[in-house]
Amino acid sequence: MNENINSQLPALDSQPSILSPQRSALIVNVEQRFREYLQANNLRQTRERFAILQAVYETEGTFTIEDLQKRLLQINFHVSTATLYNTTLLLVRANLLVRHPFSSSSAVFERIYDERPRTYQVCNNCHQITLIKSRELSAAVLSYKPRRFSVSHRITYIYGVCPKCKRALQKNLNNSQYSSNETR
Repeated sequence: MNENINSQLPALDSQPSILSPQRSALIVNVEQRFREYLQANNLRQTRERFAILQAVYETEGTFTIEDLQKRLLQINFHVSTATLYNTTLLLVRANLLVRHPFSSSSAVFERIYDERPRTYQVCNNCHQITLIKSRELSAAVLSYKPRRFSVSHRITYIYGVCPKCKRALQKNLNNSQYSSNETR
């Protein structure tokens, strides 16, 4: 895509998105919610913020700031890392994005516009993150109706050890037991 960068910048109304030729109803709705949030907080509605919003909502699953920056660079849309961090913080505050509390070195984000509950398995050793797709678990999470509390989104985290790390830990344990038996 060697077009002029300005032609790739999203307009604040109904132009196609920078990443896909068709604007989805989801993108239009999310842009409206973000626009309302920015207006309510007397913040500027910049093309960069809406480009980042579109890139976020055209990304499935979790992502880091680095992933988002790579995605934008693929289409020759250059934005500073500081702008990415500041805009993702605004999207979190607008309840359009969640920052996961995973213990990895990079912040991990995910869009949260819909009502679907999400459940993740997180390995304590390698920090591998796996989305669990279970109708029973989703039904259980949705069935919980808190009193005097408005739910914006539902995310559950299950921490433990993945099969790969479990095998490695078991192997290390077996090796250490073997070595201690030989030293006796």
